[in-house]
Amino acid sequence: MAGSRALPNHADLQPYNHAVAGHDGTLSDPDGEFFIKPCVQQEIDFYEKAFRDHLDFAALMPLYLGTLALNDVTDVDSLNEQLPGIADHLSQGLKEEAVLMAKEAAAAEAAAEQADQPIDIAWRPNKNSKISTNKSVVLQNTTHGFKKPNILDAKLGQRLWADDAPMAKRKRFDEISKATTNGSHGFRIAGMRVYKGSDKADELDSDGFKVFNKDYGRFSVNKDNVVQELGNFIFNERAGIDEDLGRAVAQAFLEDLKRVEDVLANSETRMFSASLLFTFEGDGEALRAAIEENNALADDAKQEEMELVGEIDITREKIDGIEAQVISGAIEGDLKVVEIMGDVVVDGEEEDDGELSNLPRIYSLKLIDFAHAEWVPGQGPDENSLLGVRSLIEIFEEQTTTSTARTITLRPFWEWRFEVPRTSSTTTNSTTTTATTSTNTATTTSSSSSTATDGGTTVRLTSGTAERDGTELAQNHVYTFPRNTKSKLLTYTGATLEIGGDALIDSVAQYAAPEASPQLGVVNLHSALQDLRRAAAAAAAGNDNHNGGGGGGSQAAAGPRVMVCGEAGCGKTTVARTLAALATRAGGQPLVASVDPKEGMLALPGTISAAVFGTVMDVEDPGGGFGVSGSPSSGASAVPVKLPMVYYVGKERVDEDVPLWNALVGKLGSSVRAKFAADEVVRAAGLVLDTPAASVAKGDMDILTRVVDEFAVNIAVVLGSAGIAAELQRRLGEDVSIILLDKSDGVAERDKDFMKFTREAAIKEYFFGDAKRTLSPFTQSVGFDDVAIFKAPDDSSFYNNQQALERVEISAGMSHWTLAVMTASVNDAPETIRQAPVMGFVAIADVDEERRRLKILSPVSGRLGNRPMVWARWPEPYINLLG
Repeated sequence: MAGSRALPNHADLQPYNHAVAGHDGTLSDPDGEFFIKPCVQQEIDFYEKAFRDHLDFAALMPLYLGTLALNDVTDVDSLNEQLPGIADHLSQGLKEEAVLMAKEAAAAEAAAEQADQPIDIAWRPNKNSKISTNKSVVLQNTTHGFKKPNILDAKLGQRLWADDAPMAKRKRFDEISKATTNGSHGFRIAGMRVYKGSDKADELDSDGFKVFNKDYGRFSVNKDNVVQELGNFIFNERAGIDEDLGRAVAQAFLEDLKRVEDVLANSETRMFSASLLFTFEGDGEALRAAIEENNALADDAKQEEMELVGEIDITREKIDGIEAQVISGAIEGDLKVVEIMGDVVVDGEEEDDGELSNLPRIYSLKLIDFAHAEWVPGQGPDENSLLGVRSLIEIFEEQTTTSTARTITLRPFWEWRFEVPRTSSTTTNSTTTTATTSTNTATTTSSSSSTATDGGTTVRLTSGTAERDGTELAQNHVYTFPRNTKSKLLTYTGATLEIGGDALIDSVAQYAAPEASPQLGVVNLHSALQDLRRAAAAAAAGNDNHNGGGGGGSQAAAGPRVMVCGEAGCGKTTVARTLAALATRAGGQPLVASVDPKEGMLALPGTISAAVFGTVMDVEDPGGGFGVSGSPSSGASAVPVKLPMVYYVGKERVDEDVPLWNALVGKLGSSVRAKFAADEVVRAAGLVLDTPAASVAKGDMDILTRVVDEFAVNIAVVLGSAGIAAELQRRLGEDVSIILLDKSDGVAERDKDFMKFTREAAIKEYFFGDAKRTLSPFTQSVGFDDVAIFKAPDDSSFYNNQQALERVEISAGMSHWTLAVMTASVNDAPETIRQAPVMGFVAIADVDEERRRLKILSPVSGRLGNRPMVWARWPEPYINLLG
């Protein structure tokens, strides 16, 4: 309790400026020791019963000093009656000022009551967050004594409304819960303020804080990033709070959260929209000094003999003649958080506590906001609020962990499936759910961990064997999978993995037997294809001997030409990539092609391409080895690059311009046949071809039969669609073998945001490289008249007696677009330019129409000369490429 002192006059009272969850009308004295909040009688009743009958619960709350209900105050005596908890500490001047205020308020209320009021007033949301009440609760200000208090309000519960709430309010609050982490985690960040919470000065208030209002927790925080946002509240290098300090604070909060859980589990309450208020010193230098000063005093007072349980015990104890309140949290290592506050008691009289009153604050955790709280004897604990508390405990437990790695053990044919979100996390979290079927059990664990990498999840194979889409991992090598990666690791023999780094969502697919795994079908298919390749190689060798070593072979000596197809989301690209990688591992050099412009293989999206895969693929590539990192660049590559033949479609889907796609597929097919004719090793290894997603209902079978014709496909692998398999069999007859494989139950969902991020990442990597390979694109400024840009039509009108391309004037609308540089001349016919192979890509960084110049980013130096550039509508412009 505060020492006796003269409180300020009415004119000196000021708005409380540390509210973070939208509470208006709150006041404090200039020193900030008292916190005065408008409230309803139910909240007062809850406080009074807690401090009278439930002291363990009261210890979780801010120190309750009394109430202000001054409308009936007519003299100082009545003021003393209404403020039994604090009147003794009010100066005579303040008491007289309070009486005057009460009289003025009563007069104003009487005047207002003269206005007509409707008999039945329906509930309406309170837009200004001010409570209609003439009462206020007076509490000890939990932020008092901090230099730069970081504050976070975590609103508890999935259900946010009380039993007496009108239906309109129930519906609105249920929608809020469902759309926020109240629904997924049982709590929501209702507001936050962080000292030096941004590098941008215009985002900070006059005291240097970044304030996150209630909309932040409702619209910016979600189940995928809530762990990261809580980490951002605690760990803040800008303010000097490094990992050691942050973990110390997290450990202190963790101990208090466990105490909160224990007390709530043994209390019979119902609280709706109550909150946990987290406060700690946000200035790193002041925080470290406060910890050292508090710890030094604790050591001097032999505090090691006491149980330190955080700022939760309001029962005072005598320590070397000092009646003290002890606040603490412990952590293994050098940092130990101990906080002591108290009053000196001399001959039964409270006096200023001197050294203790000047001790700097470290942290505080309090349960607040009880407008919809009540005691419910006989009804058990408040599981609604406990859900949020327990979620917070799980998060803070991981945040205090110094080791960031965890271990996963896989048995034969098990899969570890993982997704690395687009945003990173500096902390760790883990939640587990288990789904079981007749053939497998998948345990899904959401986790995140502190990392020293530039972002991504790290994986180290510590024992056994494992592979990603057919490419083996080396033991004890640390692989980093970048953000926005969705993939899996498979083991045929069993493996142990050590996982660390950024947040991820992962699962282990556990199969009772290899026969239950869909991967077994892919392995058996690879084995059959290898038999065909060996036969083709033997036949080619026989032909060479028959021809006197002249080579050449025959079409009969060609290896399998495999087309992988299926409906959208069936995992066909992963199967194609796996078959190619397995063939390469077996010593072959298959030709791999993709005619799906939506993806792009070894090139940017919007293209179709083919290349010989004679070397290992990049395990860490988000595209699993099909990404742009596998193509030639001006920098060193982690794996040997491939040399693709690329054609530019400039569309996302085939049906946007079927005639153009047909023409380019024909060109690519001719290139593949020429490579087969020239290289018998490649011819014997055969072809693995990825196709666009197809549907019988949408009439896409013509697309697939076109691929069969152009690439002389003799094996069609269909994933999960008996309809496609039957239709292909009907159309192709016995010339093509149709193989129907099960679709994997682990195919990752790729929504529009995921695909957009993937495209942007590919464009950025093409010009600037990635974490393993930094590239420096060349910037050149050229005049409008020095380059030729051709615009592709937005539909297939070119084939209706119109030109394939139109040379266009350069305009500002070209900014941020990526253009294809064609292996052709500006003097060639438009159709020749449109169907020419792609030499590379450039990005238009800026267009200066006044000076008639444009800035171009290019992966290599040198002028473009008379090379034409094609501007199509896919992929879309990347606005932040240079940001």
